[in-house]
Amino acid sequence: MANKKIRPIITIDGPAASGKGTVTKSIANDLNLFYLETGIFYRAIGKLFLVNKKKNNIKIFLNSITQESFFIDKANKQELYNEEVAEIASTLAKLKEVRSFVLAKQLEMLKHYPNKFKGIILEGRDCGTVIAPNADVKFFLNAKLEIRAKRRHQQLFKQDKKTMYEKVYMELKARDDNDISRKNSPLVKAEDAIEIDCSSTDIEETIMIVKKIIFSKLPNFI
Repeated sequence: MANKKIRPIITIDGPAASGKGTVTKSIANDLNLFYLETGIFYRAIGKLFLVNKKKNNIKIFLNSITQESFFIDKANKQELYNEEVAEIASTLAKLKEVRSFVLAKQLEMLKHYPNKFKGIILEGRDCGTVIAPNADVKFFLNAKLEIRAKRRHQQLFKQDKKTMYEKVYMELKARDDNDISRKNSPLVKAEDAIEIDCSSTDIEETIMIVKKIIFSKLPNFI
């Protein structure tokens, strides 16, 4: 029997509002890769945590979470993207029990994603360091805090004209501090990751840079 073809693993990590989500989704669509948004696991848990009466005992709370909680459709996904959920998700991500629980779920999905995809691309904070340390290609997208805050503010301002830049800046700074300072799987660039500073490039330019690097690292993938 012929050996089963090993599908490549690509990771894209970086701080909040660095553009990694948009870049990863675009790359996934263009190259027929399974898109694994690792941060949404924490957002889903954060949303449940806000309404769950068992949250005083983290182990009981985690045991109450079903696998179906991570199958999130477009209709329900939007409610996970508000600052209240983001803040509690970042706080919960500091807890070892939560990270171990989520990692197990992510590894399961990493091993068992649909065969129709040519590979998998992960996006988050610790994809290249914890979830897939043996990934074929790793990226770390970054940008200056001021630039990220400005971009996020422009995005939110379209939805709510009362959104203040200063508030967005402080919330992003707090997210950065939480992600970098946590003891369990802090936000850090993997030693073998390729860092791309997006401060002076737009999304389309960043996507092209990432694509070129993927093709150079995985010539047989094209």
